[in-house]
This record gives sequence, structure tokens and C-alpha cells, in this order.
Amino acid sequence: MVIYGWNTKVLKDAPFAGHQCTNCGHESAHIIVSASYAHIFWIPVFPYKKVLHLVCDNCQHANKPKEVSPEVRALAKGLKSSVRFPFYMFSGVAIIMALVAYFAVETYMDEQRFEKYLTEPEVNDIYYLYDKDEPTEYKYSLLKVIDIREDSIDVSPNSFGYNYEPAVLMEDDGFYDVYFTYHIDQLREMHKTDELKSVVRLGSETMGMDRVITYNPEDFENK
Repeated sequence: MVIYGWNTKVLKDAPFAGHQCTNCGHESAHIIVSASYAHIFWIPVFPYKKVLHLVCDNCQHANKPKEVSPEVRALAKGLKSSVRFPFYMFSGVAIIMALVAYFAVETYMDEQRFEKYLTEPEVNDIYYLYDKDEPTEYKYSLLKVIDIREDSIDVSPNSFGYNYEPAVLMEDDGFYDVYFTYHIDQLREMHKTDELKSVVRLGSETMGMDRVITYNPEDFENK
């Protein structure tokens, strides 16, 4: 559940001379400038407005600027204008901007990493494929690089389908003892169409990625 709403914070509370209370006639007052701001989970996101009141020191009656003389109103509004929203009231905006920047950099780095792995492949690199036409939820499958040629690679497919990009193979899963050959440009095109999701270097010996299973045409026909 997202908790959000508006809060109010007093920014300035100071004595103010020259105002006669419209309620009791007392001439001693103080000015209060407060700010309303939006919050999400009590984290300030952005300030909304500043509110000004003149409060009588005697009866505590609060006058809005429109309820006082033009001279007092001008002085009070001048003081209000000099009060700035504190930086922390923009915390949410700063956090959002930082997150946007972070994910933008991460996306860029992922693309750079993908291009590097694609143009400089290594044996045991893992390619994650996504089949949008697969009727079940298990749309992810894997290819493992087993040999590298000048402008193409040989890859072995795994046996199981997954509903995520696994870093560890399931116990009975492995890579077939057969291979396909892909040209680098073909892999780039697969990436553009979202069929090739990512390329990673996981460390085959520690993640179960070195498991080899025997090719069976009946199991393999849908690969």
C-alpha cells in the first residue's frame, strides 16, 4: 500500500509590528509562514504553496493577509516572499531524478556490456532467449557458447524452459551435446526483436552451467 498525502511545516515564526488584531485590538502579533508539501511514505516530494497568517499574541486570533490593511499586507507578503522552501522538501524530486539517472546509466552500461560480450565472445558465455509465442509461462531458454569462429559462434541449447533468467540451472537441466551456429549479426537482430534478452558470464563450473545432457530428438524437436 502506498502512503501519500499532504503535510504542513512552519517555515518562519517571528514577531511582527504594526498590526492591530481585528478580534481584540491588541497590537502585538507574530507572523507565521508555513508550507504545504506532498509526501510519499512521509518523504517530502515537492512543496505546493506557502501560507501566511498574522497571529495575535493576546487572543491567538489568526488573520489572513486579505483581512488586514494594505500596508500591513504588503509588509507581510514581502516577508513571505523572502522565506524559501527548504531543500529537503524537494527530496522526492531529487530521489526520482537520481533513480532515473541511475537506471539510464545502468541501461547504457548493459548495452555496452552486451555489445562487448557479443563482439568479444568467450566459451561458456550464456545467452538468454525469450520466446514470446511460447503458450506457457516458461518463455526463457538458454544457449551456451562452446566454440568461437571469426564472425560466428557455436552454441548448445539447454533442456528446460524457465519463467525468469536463471543464474543456476535446475537439477535435471543441462546443455545438449549438439550445437547451432549463429552469425554475430544474426544475434544482434535477435536482440533488437527481444528474442535475445541478455548475454552474461556466470562461471559455468560453479552455477551448474557445465552440465551436459545427451541429445534426444523427441525432447529436442520443439527447441
